[in-house]
Amino acid sequence: MGGEPEADVGLECMVETVNISPALAVEGWMTAAELAWLAEQAVDHHKIVEIGSYLGRSTLALLDNCDGIVYACDDWKGPRESFIEHRNQLFTNFCLNVGHHILSGKVRIVSGDHADIQFNGKADMVFIDGSHEYEDVKRDILFWKDKLEAGGLLCGHDADWDTVAQAVEETLGAVKVAEDTNIWFKIWQP
Repeated sequence: MGGEPEADVGLECMVETVNISPALAVEGWMTAAELAWLAEQAVDHHKIVEIGSYLGRSTLALLDNCDGIVYACDDWKGPRESFIEHRNQLFTNFCLNVGHHILSGKVRIVSGDHADIQFNGKADMVFIDGSHEYEDVKRDILFWKDKLEAGGLLCGHDADWDTVAQAVEETLGAVKVAEDTNIWFKIWQP
C-alpha cells in the first residue's frame, strides 16, 4: 500500500460482463486487474463484507457488479502508514463516491473497528483490506471467517506484504493468489 494512490481517470474497462469504470475513477491503490477480479467475484455473491473501504475504489467494483448488498466496514481514518492530507474528509469523500448506492440501499456503511462490528447472519464473501499490521490482519481473518457461510469466498489485498502473508498463512494455511494481482483467496470450509 505504500506510495501515493492513483486514479485511473479516463480509463474505460469492461471485462466480459463486469464494469470497473466508476471504480477506476476513484483514488486508491488497487490495480485495474485487481478491481476486475473483485468485480468478477461480486457477480456470484449476494452478501459481501468489505473490511477497509477507504474512498470506495474497491467498494464500487463490488457494488457495480453485485446484485445483493455490500457492507462497507471502515473507521475512515485511512492507512496509518501513509500520509493523508485531508484525513478528516475520507468518510465524506467515500459517501460522495458511492452516493447513488447509498440512496438505493445497496451499500450498508458500518463505521468502527473491524472486529467490534455487530453483523447478523452470514456473508458469502468477505474481502479484507484494512490495517496491514500483522496482529490486525490476523484478528480480521479470525473474526470474519466465522461470519462467512461454508463455501463462501474469503479474500484480501496485499498478499505481497510480509505482515499480511504471515497472518494469512498462520490463520488459513495455503491460499491462492489471483493471477496478475496481489489478492489472496480461499473458499471457506469451517
